[in-house]
Amino acid sequence: MSQQRSEPLGHRIEVAEGGNVVRAADVSLRILQMIAFAETPLGVTQVAQGVGIAKGAAHKHLRTLMDHGMVLQDPLTSLYLLGPKIWLMGQKAPEGQVLSEIAAPLMRSIRDELGLAVVLSVPTPKSAFVLATLPSNQPINIGVRPGSELLLHSSAQGKIFLAFGGRELREALREPLPRATPKTQTQLPNLLAELEDIRRLGYATAPEEAMLGINALAAPILDRSGKLIGSIGLIGSIQHLAAEPPPALLDRLFTLTATIGKRL
Repeated sequence: MSQQRSEPLGHRIEVAEGGNVVRAADVSLRILQMIAFAETPLGVTQVAQGVGIAKGAAHKHLRTLMDHGMVLQDPLTSLYLLGPKIWLMGQKAPEGQVLSEIAAPLMRSIRDELGLAVVLSVPTPKSAFVLATLPSNQPINIGVRPGSELLLHSSAQGKIFLAFGGRELREALREPLPRATPKTQTQLPNLLAELEDIRRLGYATAPEEAMLGINALAAPILDRSGKLIGSIGLIGSIQHLAAEPPPALLDRLFTLTATIGKRL
């Protein structure tokens, strides 16, 4: 019997206090995200520990979110889950939903064909935000959780957004870039040179830059006008996904991202 082991590669982006960050709003939003992406409803103690605040403070934030219909409390278990207003707000932002719906069957097809984990993400000012994932079908499962935020400079999809996205993403980078592994690129001039190559080649890799032993290969999703919409990433061990991707694999990835872009 083969052993299944999950290796989540998501990097949560913690917002530093100071600057333009409003502390109360930051805490409430982090609580909301924590509840949204939890696999089960959460208790107030879990919420407090997850965001690093006192239990009494967590209760006040949760009560505020409940008053606005964004969080509900189960009357039987006292656990917290998303409220109805979140669903309604989601209907007003259809682009991500449409992108996920279009990409899902195509992602499953390439996963079943290649056996690699497949990740769909969209750019944010600080990260590559994971919309949807399909885990690999290898005995050891490597994947990324939906809702994870991948660092821009050390993930293949993040590099895609830096290379093909707006100039403001690159201008926001500051040295020293955070080091996730000994192989993470932390020198900004070297990263900018790599981004030039990514624009020329049309794809990005991140061999052992986010986690040792793991590589990722990504390409951009562009709509019919050439606007960057998102990225598809393939993730696997170095054993199954080499640092230098073979042409056949690149062709398969380019076909996938082009098909998604045309269907948007």
